[in-house]
Amino acid sequence: MSKYILQYGSLAGWPFKIAKSLRNQGVDSQNIVPWYKDVHDLKRELPYDRALCRQDDSILKKARSLIQFIHEASENCSLIHYHSSNIFFREFHWLYEGPILTRARVPMLLSFGGGDARPLAIANALNPYFYRDNNRIQDLVIAARYKSWSKNIKFCATEPEMAGYAAPHFDHVFSFRQPVDLSLIELKVPSIEVKRPVILHIPTEPKVKGTEEILAAVEALKIKGMEFEFRLKRGLTQSQMYKEIVDCDVYIDELKCGSHGVTAVETMAAGKPTVTYIRADLVELFPESLPIVNANPDTIENVLELLIANPELRNSIGRASRDYVEKYHDVDIVVGDLRKIYNQIS
Repeated sequence: MSKYILQYGSLAGWPFKIAKSLRNQGVDSQNIVPWYKDVHDLKRELPYDRALCRQDDSILKKARSLIQFIHEASENCSLIHYHSSNIFFREFHWLYEGPILTRARVPMLLSFGGGDARPLAIANALNPYFYRDNNRIQDLVIAARYKSWSKNIKFCATEPEMAGYAAPHFDHVFSFRQPVDLSLIELKVPSIEVKRPVILHIPTEPKVKGTEEILAAVEALKIKGMEFEFRLKRGLTQSQMYKEIVDCDVYIDELKCGSHGVTAVETMAAGKPTVTYIRADLVELFPESLPIVNANPDTIENVLELLIANPELRNSIGRASRDYVEKYHDVDIVVGDLRKIYNQIS
């Protein structure tokens, strides 16, 4: 069989989008997951090409399937791009999986999701709004992961916040922007005729996203007499989420992480003004045209009040948001950049 590029993991559904775009460009790639399980109580039904086993398989059967696949990958993969996951335990990649793939001369690239590789002590030092308290045990786990990864994985590709944490551990950190398939998301820029805008918030993890502070701001604005509708949704599939964002005028993503994730890219793709907290020291690391409406727990009320009162502003930010995603996050553009990285590390 001909070799293929492995996209391993189900991170926000983007490994599948990357594999599909590569195939469309004539490059064989597969998105493989160990077994499908969403985070926490979510049921987003993220797509993938193949699962190695079932979630309800025994631990022994799962282990056997994963170990067998490591050997298959060493023979059948021309490159492995890990997405917030390794085949068999991140902390022990150095012990078994990494050496086997290194001996087989399979190039490896790692991309992060956030909490999988973010040292809490550093995050809290840089971000006064960060959502988790310092935890020495967790930071020791993260340190063990970096030590494990760096034994055999020499390259990572990630966004500006995570790049700062990763830089000391890899030979090179490439820039990576979260991909979005524009064909799946309907564009509907907020109309300037709408006087009672719909504000939408769909938190994957309420504590992470700052949902409590968002709800407090919403109540304060209602007391002020501001005219708007607020919608809070959870438990949606990815396709349901795409439909839901079409009918909002403002989307609030998160207020505490300090950088934007894939949801913000998806809502910008729909032409929506998207509210997210970007750390001040990171802003200049994004393209100058980044249209995200920057807000934190201290400023969210004032930011929302401004957007509610200004339909022309919502409209102009929505248009700029779609333009930005088309230029920087369209999956085919992201994959074009990834192909250059793949060629460089192969």
